[in-house]
Amino acid sequence: MVKKHGKKQRARQKSRRTGAAHASAAAGTTHEHTPLPDMAILEELPHRADRELDTELAARLVAACRTACKPCQKTLARKLRTEQRPTLTVLAAAVFGLVPTVGAFASPTTRSWAPLARAGKSDPAAAAEALAAVEAMDDASASDLLEDALDHWAMGGASPEQLADMFKVITPDDLGMSPEDVAAAVDPQSQVSLYADRAAGAEGSGGAGSAYGLHLGYVEMADGRPLPLIAFEPRGKQAGLEHLRTECRWQAWNGRGSAFPELDFNWRIRTRIPSQALEEIAHTDMEGWDDIRLWRGEAKVPDDWWNLLDVASHALLCGPVSSPDPDTLLAAAARGELVAVVARASFL
Repeated sequence: MVKKHGKKQRARQKSRRTGAAHASAAAGTTHEHTPLPDMAILEELPHRADRELDTELAARLVAACRTACKPCQKTLARKLRTEQRPTLTVLAAAVFGLVPTVGAFASPTTRSWAPLARAGKSDPAAAAEALAAVEAMDDASASDLLEDALDHWAMGGASPEQLADMFKVITPDDLGMSPEDVAAAVDPQSQVSLYADRAAGAEGSGGAGSAYGLHLGYVEMADGRPLPLIAFEPRGKQAGLEHLRTECRWQAWNGRGSAFPELDFNWRIRTRIPSQALEEIAHTDMEGWDDIRLWRGEAKVPDDWWNLLDVASHALLCGPVSSPDPDTLLAAAARGELVAVVARASFL
């Protein structure tokens, strides 16, 4: 009886967290997310190689991603990987067959597969080869490709053509970053700049005593492209280096744009599109539930920084810093007291 009661309690908690009906949460089944996107374009892609597609399954999965419903994402993604590799192929080809680059943080699987997808746009043999490659992937590789594709599909209804335009190579000048917008000249070695007057909300709530203030900036990657940066200034008793290094498990960073920490898929930057605001920065566990809520609030961000985050879909989180002055960030790095992680952004 106790065991059954515990199972019921977990189902109720899952229902409250996800919005699923109690019966669905208990059974592990999915519910509907509307509106469903129009996936007709998938039928037109040569990468299907005349194979039958399940566009309804693809639409339900994308809709679940856009509403951040983890249980549905998990269930539908598994079904797509195990039963519908042709649909997975065209879902990925609709993105990576068009964009000129897969991005700095795409998985090795996606990096190696994307040239086939691009060639398949005009070469039926390459399109068939792209499909064959996906069908030959093990589950882990197929999962990596699907996750990378869904990152782009989750961008609020953008068409593949719009996605391609989003992922062009950009520079700070393209984003309208005038000298007045930037606190100091970009350091020639670290390529780091922070906005001195643009804290993203003075305070944020996290775990007990672990509140942080946020400072926005960007860091130039080795290829010259800018990546959004969020620097964390401790504002609570437990906030600081030990918290970020031990509990959050961020990696040491030397403050250089040529040496990034690894991408951690479990760190998420959640934003709200209508208000153009940061809403939450959190870490999820293996089941997709938040186990660390590092920052929560509503912080409207500058247009140029928002545009950069929209393009990059990732940001470098780093800290602790004592002020928005880039020199303090570099000094912390020189003392070995700066940690960081690359996180994915989601737009709701």
